[in-house]
Amino acid sequence: MKIYYEKEIEDINKEISILKELDEVNSSLRKYNWVFLHPYSQVFEINTLKRIISKNDSAEENILTHFAKKFLELRSTIHFIEGFISTRPFLRDYKLSIDESVILCLQKDFKGAINTLIPVIEGTLRKLLIDKKGVHKINEIDIFELLKVFNYLTDDYIELQKEYLQNRYKKKGKYFDKNQEKNILKKHKEYYELWTKQFIDYVKDNLYANTKNNDITDSFNRHMIFHSLNDEIDYSFANYLRLFNCIHLLSWSIGATYKECSILSEADEEDVINKWVDYFNILIVSESLTETKRNIYNNRTIREFKCYLNPKIAKLLTEPKLRIDRILKTYYFMKSK
Repeated sequence: MKIYYEKEIEDINKEISILKELDEVNSSLRKYNWVFLHPYSQVFEINTLKRIISKNDSAEENILTHFAKKFLELRSTIHFIEGFISTRPFLRDYKLSIDESVILCLQKDFKGAINTLIPVIEGTLRKLLIDKKGVHKINEIDIFELLKVFNYLTDDYIELQKEYLQNRYKKKGKYFDKNQEKNILKKHKEYYELWTKQFIDYVKDNLYANTKNNDITDSFNRHMIFHSLNDEIDYSFANYLRLFNCIHLLSWSIGATYKECSILSEADEEDVINKWVDYFNILIVSESLTETKRNIYNNRTIREFKCYLNPKIAKLLTEPKLRIDRILKTYYFMKSK
């Protein structure tokens, strides 16, 4: 079994090596109090974001542009909601809230979008904790207690990897000795904890940081928002995207511990296309009202989304609605072939 053991270790070490590169990028992003990469991210993003971060004078703006383009590639966003969120235990209970937050975001109602999305994180963690520790945790509100659920998720992840390992090799009439199995599972634990650490650190050090401390560097804070401790909360597209990436990472963390959760989107492509058209129609109305909202909000800066869209798609913003329905359905039907 030595050759199989070495192959298992080699494969997981490759994954960990890539993840450590991502972790370096995440550390750099955190300096800007920004969103982090998550397991649904593509590997090519490592170098892209490294280049962005290296240009210190324009880094923050370019980071926003990078993640804004990803979010507004609405087909991928819909696949995430319909194909992943819908299948994740406990998180799927908040699918409607996530949908509502996306619609509010597309309408540029970022305050509503953010206030709708924050409770999803806390609620999902609480439901997970109740599942692991019992119904007496139903009123748990301390974030540090809620985050302990990741200890149990890690254990579940290891057990699932152990089951997969045994299924792969015991059918062949072969298996590793206890030390080999222990070493392989230890590597899997390292991999899982490298990802979940990103979420835990962001929640502890940013979103739920103790506002009694004087060294708070991120004013986008749950306590400041819900207790009105600051009159100048930055309800922005950038901060909404930070929360949305939290949902991405939470979705992966849960899905990786349940074998019924696929690593691929389970959404029906036709349903995705139809929802894409609906979302885009919301975007059209939203863009047309941007100037009106600026006037109502006393010329507050409200950025248009079209600068983040594919130019071919951005041109459709001025087309009549019926023509758009036909164009978009045709466009994505051809693209999906």
